Amino acid sequence: MPRLLTFLLFFVVTTQTYAVLENTTCKKCHPIIFSEYQSSIHAKASIYKDTVHKAVWGKHPAKAKNNYKCAKCHTPSDHDLISGKSKLSENKIQQTEPISCQACHTIESVEKHTKTNKNHFTNKKKYFFSADKAKKGTKVVFKEESHFLGMFKTKVGSPYHDIDYSNENYYNGDMCMGCHSHKQNGKGFSVCDMEIKQGKSKETCISCHMPKIKGSLANQKQSATHAFHGHSIHGNTPVILSKYIKLSLDQNKNGFTVNIKNEAIHTLFSQPLRLNQLKVSIERVGKLIPLKTESFIKVIGKDGKPAMPWLADTVLKDTLIKALETRKIHYNTTLQKGDVVIMEFGYHLVNPKAAKKLEITDKSVTEFIVLTKKRITI
Repeated sequence: MPRLLTFLLFFVVTTQTYAVLENTTCKKCHPIIFSEYQSSIHAKASIYKDTVHKAVWGKHPAKAKNNYKCAKCHTPSDHDLISGKSKLSENKIQQTEPISCQACHTIESVEKHTKTNKNHFTNKKKYFFSADKAKKGTKVVFKEESHFLGMFKTKVGSPYHDIDYSNENYYNGDMCMGCHSHKQNGKGFSVCDMEIKQGKSKETCISCHMPKIKGSLANQKQSATHAFHGHSIHGNTPVILSKYIKLSLDQNKNGFTVNIKNEAIHTLFSQPLRLNQLKVSIERVGKLIPLKTESFIKVIGKDGKPAMPWLADTVLKDTLIKALETRKIHYNTTLQKGDVVIMEFGYHLVNPKAAKKLEITDKSVTEFIVLTKKRITI
């Protein structure tokens, strides 16, 4: 009997899948960054936290067999799921850190492919990549240094990991391109493509989405600023990103034209579920006159009708504003002296029509999010 009990205990211990939380150590030294991470898309990328991802997975034919194929980008920290040792389940990783700090900071290189890119992670233990222009090209290894015949000791680096500041991918933004570049479905059709155009622009994914803001990087070594880790264009970040969308107005005999200048190095916004819109109204003698809303959208489909991403094989419509493009929208309304033209450019995270088909009722997903706004008095 004791042998049988011992065997059963051994069997349970060796076959049970435990969720190993990688961010537990990170938050001890990086509390500000960890706090930002909590409200980020990276912290909510799994189907158990992301309303949209859950809704799409709910309609996917692979769900019936629990054949989840999105883990590469949506839950890379669930290593058992990635390796095939386990199936998709609501464990602690899926709930709290589907894309952990380590998942991003251990990307050594990105292998480019037509269908989708692939991240290659370093096999070195406790070895992280990061960017700091002042330290570029260096590697910081934890060590203790003695001074004055050993009477004083100072510590260099982090006791938890080494830091490599020499990886160019963390300066030019390419470390994001393993997941945020493009995606083809099983038919070889491009469902989403950010159409990155660096050109002469000095901007990168990092400079736009992770700008330097106030607050110390770590507890051990105080700094005035750190790279923002919120990663959310529909949380706090619209304010940060608004400076890359410029709105202006040209008045003429036949009305006026609104210019939307996209200074971002990617298309706005290329995901087929998004709905980007320009809303214009005129304040005239105490009255608000709304004009026609202009929509910018990419519709994918099959047999001439809109279809789910895994079924689509053609683009039915594409009016998205491309990288570094200035789109001109004309209005036939003649402006009068004293008029105030109100211009708002923003987006719906999910097109309300698509949300209805996906049975999404969360208003935070379907509401119009203002990215930038401008008032011009004539």
